[in-house]
Amino acid sequence: MAKTTSARPSLNERFAKKPTTLIPEADAAAPAPAAATAPAGGKGEERVQIIVRMTPAERKALRQIALDQDTTAQALAEEAIRDVLRRHGH
Repeated sequence: MAKTTSARPSLNERFAKKPTTLIPEADAAAPAPAAATAPAGGKGEERVQIIVRMTPAERKALRQIALDQDTTAQALAEEAIRDVLRRHGH
């Protein structure tokens, strides 16, 4: 029996790196937009990820506070960490 080929691409083909196209010299000389080069958060500093464990009830309360204050849980966590650092002289 002859093996039939599928019309669907394999996973390797689907997730293979796409060839890059050359940028015209006029575009290459232009500086990148500030938003594309600035780190997340716009603080001008490199950022690292940390993992925080909490109970589901604590997470729910944090999300509710963020919703009530029209912000994100991430912003609240960063604010809390900065408060602790200030309190300890950092």
